[in-house]
Amino acid sequence: MILFYIKKIVGTMLMPIPLTLMAMLLALFLIKKRPKTAKFFLFCAILLLGLTSWNPVADRLIATVEHDYPIFDITQPVDVVVVLGSGHKVLSNTPAVMTLSRSALFRLEEGLRILRANPDAMLFVSGYGGGNIKSHAEVMREAAIELGVSPTRIKTFPLAKDTEDEANMMEADLRGKRITLVTEASHLKRAFTFFERANINAIPAPALYLGSKQSDWRISANASYNSQRAFYEWLGRAWQWIKG
Repeated sequence: MILFYIKKIVGTMLMPIPLTLMAMLLALFLIKKRPKTAKFFLFCAILLLGLTSWNPVADRLIATVEHDYPIFDITQPVDVVVVLGSGHKVLSNTPAVMTLSRSALFRLEEGLRILRANPDAMLFVSGYGGGNIKSHAEVMREAAIELGVSPTRIKTFPLAKDTEDEANMMEADLRGKRITLVTEASHLKRAFTFFERANINAIPAPALYLGSKQSDWRISANASYNSQRAFYEWLGRAWQWIKG
């Protein structure tokens, strides 16, 4: 558990915006004693923030982790559709589907598209609560039911904290089944590796592409988010390689 939170904290600090802030703070700390060094760090901070928030750069960064697998072929039969956990907001008196994050919503929609083509298939959803009353798996289950899925076709894994947990906890239920693994495109290769290590053979199904082949020239928050996703996956794959 401690390692899980350390991993999250370190990963968060190595994202573009936190790195920018740390470089700026370091520049302020050095401005009197070492003004040239301070200016260097300030320049690096501005350059990092500017480039990672610029669409042409962000689209090229996210493209490095988004195009490992093609869109799922709906004619392929499956027994289980696994939709990996993402995130949701805590809102009262609100349909569950409206509380899902963008990533979770796209993952669920792709999962349901595949599920509709396989009337006898089961839907597996996962994700822990992180201190909330309801786990993410429970919210995903409720959202799927709101979108027309029978409760008897859904199995939840509410204790899975990350993708490695999801693979290990589902392994017994997925043994010998035809499976499709649904998550956003940038996360899919890393997720697929965890499932392979758990001896689960699955068909990858990318659910959300963040990048664009035709970038505009704006600096935007969306571009910054895309760069962050690329950084996050690079770090995640590096950590996965080290552990492997």
